Amino acid sequence: MNTKPPIATNQALNQLIMFSPSGALVDETLLDRACNHLSNQHGFNVIEMPEARLRTQRFAGDEATRMASIENAFAMNTPSLLMATRGGYGLSRLLPLLNFPELAALLNANAHLLCGHSDITSLQLALLNAGAQPATLLHGPMACFDFGAEQGADPLTLEHFLRAVEKQAVHIEWPVECVGLSTEQQTIAIEGPVWGGNLTLLCSLLGTPWLPSVPGGILVLEDVNEPAYKIERMLLQLLHAGVLAQQKAIVLGNFCEPKPGTHDNGYSLRSAAEFVQDQLKHVPVLLNFPFGHCTPKACWFQGGQGTLTITGGHGEFNARLVQTLR
Repeated sequence: MNTKPPIATNQALNQLIMFSPSGALVDETLLDRACNHLSNQHGFNVIEMPEARLRTQRFAGDEATRMASIENAFAMNTPSLLMATRGGYGLSRLLPLLNFPELAALLNANAHLLCGHSDITSLQLALLNAGAQPATLLHGPMACFDFGAEQGADPLTLEHFLRAVEKQAVHIEWPVECVGLSTEQQTIAIEGPVWGGNLTLLCSLLGTPWLPSVPGGILVLEDVNEPAYKIERMLLQLLHAGVLAQQKAIVLGNFCEPKPGTHDNGYSLRSAAEFVQDQLKHVPVLLNFPFGHCTPKACWFQGGQGTLTITGGHGEFNARLVQTLR
């Protein structure tokens, strides 16, 4: 058990709603622990939506049930942290069924904070496109993966999460590999809206009415269980669709260390990043951002203005991403 004293939460978001908009729970014990940790250690009033533990095939209930759960959670008039229990697959089925302008208006009016990543990428991006304010969209941890361990959340994950919830602030520092920056440059500051999420989900939104246009952005991407060549192929899809050239920086998060295949012959995620950046020329690509299907996990506000600062030179760089929404 975590013996550290609880960190006080923002009283305006004392209520935490657990909901399952995508895949069914794999292990209900993880959700039990997450609810216990978030309630007893961190002071949230945790409420489960009725569908949170349902299963229909691989989904947390059928489409009508999950859609109604989203709508009911968003309609609650008490400002709440709306946390997905897990990702998986399922939101792509709901996109044509949901009234995103209405949901975005509810998020804004009720001052909710929707928190999640992975499959939640498509929900957040569709909401951002429909007018949800960045202060309502936290691309961050989910209940089972991040709070379901016996000892509770990783301390650094928790620090990032509570800073965002309490202060609407993001401050992430990491040793970074840079592609497309001069080795002589000492300090570079890039400003723009921070957006993105899961690479597969973002690519799935190309050509649909749910993908926002974010020119001048800082695009953050992560994925899981994909070899490096498939990651490159999806990055090239974004490039060919004109998305990457509009950005000021591409930030690659955790890809769960894609293992080289016997045919790769030295090819790696770094190789993919170098090839893609060479097509972009003026847009740097940064690696090793501590976000994705990983622990510890940073978090950031979807679409919120941010400053990305890169310092160093001679091949060794450090990066800092800051957002302050208040």
